[in-house]
Amino acid sequence: MSRSHCEVNVHDGTFFVVDVSFSWDPFEPSGHGGLRLSAEDDLVSVTLEAWGDEPGDQREAWADVVTRVLRSETGEVCAAELYTDVQDGFLLLGEPDRSWNVRVYTRADDEADPRERFLVQFWPRGVST
Repeated sequence: MSRSHCEVNVHDGTFFVVDVSFSWDPFEPSGHGGLRLSAEDDLVSVTLEAWGDEPGDQREAWADVVTRVLRSETGEVCAAELYTDVQDGFLLLGEPDRSWNVRVYTRADDEADPRERFLVQFWPRGVST
């Protein structure tokens, strides 16, 4: 497993996790190369993880869970801000031009950590435990 961590400024309640080659229009839906995520805070903590196969379920530790599929042209992803084109938290997934399963966990702020947190896990499509 490899991991990357960053903080992302949220604009209009939105930020993205995208393939590093992906250029997007935030107002047009896209089925490939990017995930549009919603947040309540203005600054969120994002952890990206790449796994060789499906990681264990961590639902009990997190508030919300969403699963998707993302097609990565380059095999590398990052977190990206809306409007500013700022990218951070670069993570090498592996083989380029491949589809990846994605599981996004979110947890709202709490007393110990006031920042909204996201855990985004990737593993190759067609691989499961």
